[in-house]
Amino acid sequence: MRSEAAVRTAESDHPARVVPWSTQVLDALEQAVVALDRERRVVYNNRRIEELLGVEPGALVGTTGSRVFPSADARWLKGASRETRDFRLETEGRELTLKAEALPVRDEDGDLVGSVVLAEAISESEDGEFQKKIDRLVSLGELSAYVAHEIRNPLTGIRTTVQFVGSKLKPRDPRREDLEDVIKELDRIEQIITGLLLFAKPPAARPQPLDLESVLDKTLDMLELQLGDAQVQLFKDYAHELPLVYADPDLTQQVFLNLGLNALQAMPQGGEMHVTTGVRRYRTRRSVVDVSFRDTGVGIP
Repeated sequence: MRSEAAVRTAESDHPARVVPWSTQVLDALEQAVVALDRERRVVYNNRRIEELLGVEPGALVGTTGSRVFPSADARWLKGASRETRDFRLETEGRELTLKAEALPVRDEDGDLVGSVVLAEAISESEDGEFQKKIDRLVSLGELSAYVAHEIRNPLTGIRTTVQFVGSKLKPRDPRREDLEDVIKELDRIEQIITGLLLFAKPPAARPQPLDLESVLDKTLDMLELQLGDAQVQLFKDYAHELPLVYADPDLTQQVFLNLGLNALQAMPQGGEMHVTTGVRRYRTRRSVVDVSFRDTGVGIP
């Protein structure tokens, strides 16, 4: 209370000296300050915002807050949202990013009389370096996803071939152990690819008219040896004249492959895997193709 009384006395005794001194303090700040009235028009701004925008002194007074901070909505300008936002501006042929926050200003009765916006410029070098880092991360994610996608598809085919070669060897053939080591390494590569895809941006889909039956048959052929080794019987029940669907062949095959492998893992003691297709037709002439993988495994505990 004492400090408030002292300030009021000083202002009443020396009003002509206090106001200019306050203006000089605000002009000395590295932070831009913009005061808005109830109609969200500029009633005061310090020198820093004029320097950043490259305008003459006093040119902003009377203009709307949305002119100084483009795309800012009325709620934010009034200080109601109390959130920090970035504003990208173009002035004098250069781009500038302002990080700003609007705070409400109230009178002694608590009524809103305006707001004050505090803004800080993000240097072009900082902004540019940050954007470069983002671009590098995006490129790395896209590259990782592409490499993983291209490696993963033939990986199952290689594994199936190795298993087929092993099945032709005699039980005591020493080469069987070598082939088992190859399979273990292939499984390790699969785990690495799975982890890579979790952090990478998936590749863009390339949808096209697709015969799901042919994709299913190709996928199940790849699983044939694994089904035999796991003592799992395969039952297929395809709908008659299944219509073409619009989908990416590689991504669709990967989905079917994952479903088949999940079913195999759920049946360590053997069992049955049923693959069925069907068509649901609606009165709107819209059709939906269903593909189902069902197993007799233990399921999720």
